Amino acid sequence: MGKWLQNVKIETSYAKEGEFVSGTNTQLVDLFIENGKVSKIQNHKQVEDGYEKIDGRKYLLLPGIREMHCHFDKTKLGTNWQPITPANSIIERFTKEIPELNTLELPLSERMKHLIDIEMQHGVSFFRSHIDVHPKVGQKFLQQTIEALKEYQEKFAYQLVAFPQHGMLLSNAYKDVQTALANGADLIGGVDPTVLDKNTEKSLYYTFDLATKFNVPIDIHVHERAEEGKKTFYELLKLTKESNWQNKVTVSHAFGLNDFRGDERKEFFQELADQQISIISSVPLDGVILPLEELRRYGVDVSLGCDNVYDSWSPFGDGNILEKLNRYAEIFGITTQDGLTDCMELVTGKKTVGENLWLKEGDEATFILADSSCSAEFVARKSTVCTSYYKGNAVFSL
Repeated sequence: MGKWLQNVKIETSYAKEGEFVSGTNTQLVDLFIENGKVSKIQNHKQVEDGYEKIDGRKYLLLPGIREMHCHFDKTKLGTNWQPITPANSIIERFTKEIPELNTLELPLSERMKHLIDIEMQHGVSFFRSHIDVHPKVGQKFLQQTIEALKEYQEKFAYQLVAFPQHGMLLSNAYKDVQTALANGADLIGGVDPTVLDKNTEKSLYYTFDLATKFNVPIDIHVHERAEEGKKTFYELLKLTKESNWQNKVTVSHAFGLNDFRGDERKEFFQELADQQISIISSVPLDGVILPLEELRRYGVDVSLGCDNVYDSWSPFGDGNILEKLNRYAEIFGITTQDGLTDCMELVTGKKTVGENLWLKEGDEATFILADSSCSAEFVARKSTVCTSYYKGNAVFSL
């Protein structure tokens, strides 16, 4: 049985005063939703038929929000406050993390639920979560995550990354990652193959070996800087070409991109774009800001994620990806109507204003309704998400 979502506002084009982009042109439309898809889009009008009709109250229709980097298994949300314990290295940090998580009063499933519920309030209808998989935890965290996700069938889409947090080589995680990919993980991850694993070529060979065997994308965390970071990036580029893994490799954090200079920088950034290697950032405020707008100008796909949301690594994070989007615009000095509008692609994967409407008849009915006049205002003013739809069903509403 279908239904109408009526009286919603969609942006169609930019409004201009000479060369100045002064706003966006909008129109009110009605959507007919059936079988999880938008089967009809028409100008708003009175419809007399027997189908359910939902008043969209002239709210702005925007694509569903994507959380491209989180950790379902690491959050401490829902537990009593604990400060972050001291750690002098990444190894000391992840060594302390497991006993800290094991002593929490809430199980993984409950803590994960707190994170999901908070993010869904901000319009998230897609999650990519890294899940620790290595000899210290085996498949435990992955199995618990998959079981907990059964509660959220038809509420959002997700991808799970088999994540050897303790190092593919350092923790001898190859077999555990292999098992995870055979039992529910959608991507393969990794961490700092040069600094942590001490063998860039072997670590990344194992990563691409498993990726190609299971035909899954890669999302690897690279915090490395200077020559160590460059070594990792060049090896990633080499293996992407050799494996024909274009559009299947993502680098999270990627701080070392700051260390490319001059012609090398231009050439490498263009190579990233040509090989369709994407970048995911949590837009940190600790001075390590990636040249994300520069990368986008080269054509590199850039997305945002919350990453830490109160865990053993950071006491901060509120699970609001839209806060990250707003921070991004402010850091990079994006203040124009078209610039702010363009930022929406960072959290939706879609352009909200362009030659063609982002939502077409036949598309999945996954979107949000926001109390905002336009995408630019939504980004700059952090407008309220009033309702979030996933495959035609309202999964969050104020």
